[in-house]
Amino acid sequence: MKMKLSAVLLAAAFLPFAAYAEFTGPGAVAPLTNAAAVDKAADDAPVTLEGKIVRQLDHEHYEFRDAGGKTVTVEIDRKRLPAEKFDQNTRLRIHGKVDKEWNGRKIDVKRVEILR
Repeated sequence: MKMKLSAVLLAAAFLPFAAYAEFTGPGAVAPLTNAAAVDKAADDAPVTLEGKIVRQLDHEHYEFRDAGGKTVTVEIDRKRLPAEKFDQNTRLRIHGKVDKEWNGRKIDVKRVEILR
């Protein structure tokens, strides 16, 4: 019993770090890859951007600037932030979806990677 419990706890510890694949075959929607496209995107459109968080707006909203210089607001839950510290000079890749609201669009971030 203790052996099974240990195995379950060990597996659960690594679960948040698992990478998930996505379907890329016929009918799949390619993720948006630049912040300028977010302004015209449909709600829930997938997004993968590379760039930097240039400032924090509140406890879970940030201003993100992509390589093209366009900025977009991103919402990142604390549990989705990288384990290591980063600043405005750290290159990141964010994965998420467009969240269309009455006052504009933002990106609901599901995963953040630090690029080396």
